[in-house]
Amino acid sequence: MSEWITLTADDGHTFSAFLARPAGTPLGAVIVLQEVFGVNHHIRWVAEQFADHGFVALAPALFDRVGGNLDLDYTDTGIAVGREKVAALGFDAALRDVAAAAAYLGGCDRVGVVGYCWGGTLCFLANTRLGLTAVSYYGARSRPFLHEPTKAPLLMHFGRKDPLIPQDFYAELAEKQPTVPVHFYDAGHGFNCNERADFHAESAALAWRRTFRFFKEHLPEPLMQAGPAPEPDLFELDPRLAADAMVLLDWPLCRVLLMNDARFPWLILVPRVQGLREVLELTESESGQLMREIRAAQAVLTALYEPDKLNVAALGNVVPQLHVHVLARFEQDAAWPKPVFGIGTAQPYAPGALHVAEKTLREALTAARPE
Repeated sequence: MSEWITLTADDGHTFSAFLARPAGTPLGAVIVLQEVFGVNHHIRWVAEQFADHGFVALAPALFDRVGGNLDLDYTDTGIAVGREKVAALGFDAALRDVAAAAAYLGGCDRVGVVGYCWGGTLCFLANTRLGLTAVSYYGARSRPFLHEPTKAPLLMHFGRKDPLIPQDFYAELAEKQPTVPVHFYDAGHGFNCNERADFHAESAALAWRRTFRFFKEHLPEPLMQAGPAPEPDLFELDPRLAADAMVLLDWPLCRVLLMNDARFPWLILVPRVQGLREVLELTESESGQLMREIRAAQAVLTALYEPDKLNVAALGNVVPQLHVHVLARFEQDAAWPKPVFGIGTAQPYAPGALHVAEKTLREALTAARPE
């Protein structure tokens, strides 16, 4: 099971995070740190792979501090945009969010962290500064920090053909971190990512096995929250909504879903208040926030789709959990001019179209986040 949740760092910054849970009792808890491309399709897939292998996995959207999460592709443009973001973010601010993720999962002494590329260096610092058990993949920016002593078990993976890391880096690493196990692979930079040109299946599979074994050896079972559970963790989405729609992200009040019906650009806003059935059950503050989020959802659909009309509806006769439909309508759509409910048969998105729609909407909704 996976979902987007909201966390708060010690400086008051709120940010989203992609949470993937295993089906059974967790073997441990792992924070997944992004490359410069954001918590994109691949990083979410990595989190889900950890969940499939028994770990609770949490991927914090670190770019929320600098304008919002990105879902970048592995292109020259993606690299350029991502590098600008990490330069603006810096490691110190990002570590605050890593610490918040670790606190959510049970505390730094109980949580592991894995990171890739830029996230590989952040992962190294999460070990030396926060005391997290860590697995770092090809952290090309780690050199200035190699003198920092480790505070927990650390494992490192590198590709021998990585053009971003000079060969004398490895000699310095061996000199300054002689007890850290380091594995080398006959591969280039990003060899673990199956969406990159440098993907090397054999090396990636071996690194995965070593990573899983390392975490199983060094991580205790997770507590998942030492203190009171955060609001998103208390909230449960109605199973019928979960079956019909995909979670895009959490706004301050609502979980934002995409209805799996390609005939209509269709968002669903679900206030994250357990047991809520009617708008009048919201506090005045929550009611105002709901209206701000409805307006923001309308603005996103208008900017992306230029509809002839916007529909907003909160029915709840079938699914009583309070939820608000926000749709972009067109004079040529399958239901016009009638409401969309009960008209025809839903047409689920094709996998490629779903990926594009989720990526586009998530980026726009992140940028439009109403506070």
